[in-house]
Amino acid sequence: MITSEQVTALSAQAERAARYEFVDGAGNLLPDWFFNDAGDPVYAGAEVSTRGVGIYGHTPENLVLVELLKPASLQLITEPAQTITVLLTPAAWTGLFDINSLVDYLNSPGIQNLAQIALYTGAFQGLIQANLLTGAETARYQATFLQPAVRYGVDAVVAWTQGVASPDLATAIQTAARQAQYAIDFVERFSPVLNVAPELGAFDNTVFRDEVDLAVEEIIGNEKIPAIEFADVPPAAVATPGDRSRVSIPKATDEDGTLRFSPGTRG
Repeated sequence: MITSEQVTALSAQAERAARYEFVDGAGNLLPDWFFNDAGDPVYAGAEVSTRGVGIYGHTPENLVLVELLKPASLQLITEPAQTITVLLTPAAWTGLFDINSLVDYLNSPGIQNLAQIALYTGAFQGLIQANLLTGAETARYQATFLQPAVRYGVDAVVAWTQGVASPDLATAIQTAARQAQYAIDFVERFSPVLNVAPELGAFDNTVFRDEVDLAVEEIIGNEKIPAIEFADVPPAAVATPGDRSRVSIPKATDEDGTLRFSPGTRG
């Protein structure tokens, strides 16, 4: 079973994989990059469709699964270029944890960390339901499937194991799987010496454990999967991106529950 320390390592690996260059050769900020009040660079441009959002590169589908983004908003993303327009629309956000806009989300690294842990919890359950895991495997084996399942979805990992994933997707999943193995190996080799969990990027390793564990359970409430403690980070502020067009989010319907953590599981 994956421990909380190993989950922290997986989160750190996911954060590293989601990093991009934010300055040019002269040290100037690249287009659509902004510094928040803590001095950390954040991206809010059109390439979120491929890079993802925030510290961990969360996709709109990820944000729907953790109930921060309304499922109906995905109906409006019919091509990649529309991703940033929808994310910049306040009506697309549910308001959970007072996250009412993309700016709010980029302004809340602690909530991003919370979302990442909730995604690990849900993806783990999904992999069990998809019969890819039983819960009794080694942490390294579980992480091989868990890390790509969080980033690309359980269905994508199932397709990969069946040999029907596209070449590009298969390559991306294999990369995420190898990174996960490295993270687990690192913890198993060095944790007894260091006696600390790997630090998440440049953020402090402070934590509000009771509140965070409770919040995780509220998002993904499954008593079979233990609550996971993780390193929280201090709040920050973010510069507001330039004006962009907004769209109207359609009302929710019975067909909104199209996302799932595993085949055959709605919501």
